[in-house]
Amino acid sequence: MRQKTINFMGQRLVSLALEAGAGPTIERQSQALFERAAAALATHGLALDRNVVRTRVFGRSREARDVVSAVRGKLFEGAARAATSSYIAPAYFASAADVGLDLLAMAAPAIGNRQVSEHAPAQPYIRHLTWGPMVFLAGMTCETLPTLREQYTDVLARAGALLAETGCDWNNVVHAAFFLHRSEDPSALLDGIAAIGSVPLDNCEVEQVDGYSRPGKLIEIEITAKR
Repeated sequence: MRQKTINFMGQRLVSLALEAGAGPTIERQSQALFERAAAALATHGLALDRNVVRTRVFGRSREARDVVSAVRGKLFEGAARAATSSYIAPAYFASAADVGLDLLAMAAPAIGNRQVSEHAPAQPYIRHLTWGPMVFLAGMTCETLPTLREQYTDVLARAGALLAETGCDWNNVVHAAFFLHRSEDPSALLDGIAAIGSVPLDNCEVEQVDGYSRPGKLIEIEITAKR
């Protein structure tokens, strides 16, 4: 497990990255991931059901991605819901594990209640999480358009609308993460998004993965903003 304590935009956050240990089933490996994460957060005075703002789960296969995503969904309910994303990514693993987890938790800010906005009808992913000055959008994809350019253009338009719901626009964005299909070129992605002109890329990252919740997707985008 890798742990980092981060001072980001005036907030104290704890970042965890961990792979599952040995387990008889993928489900048990997945459950153990979150048990270990809970124990690590407790050493910082934080908890899964109060402080988590973003989780990414990784599976070695589609089955593993589906199982760990389902386990996560059972653990985070109601006010504990957070921004989520999930990937098929064999290259993520340095061990024989089937599932992995990146988790970001935040200490309660001095002002402002934690507020989760849901889709109607409810979806496995939230619209956004706002807490104090911070805004976290769930990972967003497009499964209706065929090309990378069409997909990220569609996603960014919808992300802009969600930012507006929180009183933000693209000038408020402080971090963008692009999880790009391994068949696509990261440089072409960044050049294409830069050409749009509205999305700040001063603090962004690109990570390549092998799949998402459904076939045909080529990118998933996570957005973090500060009001």
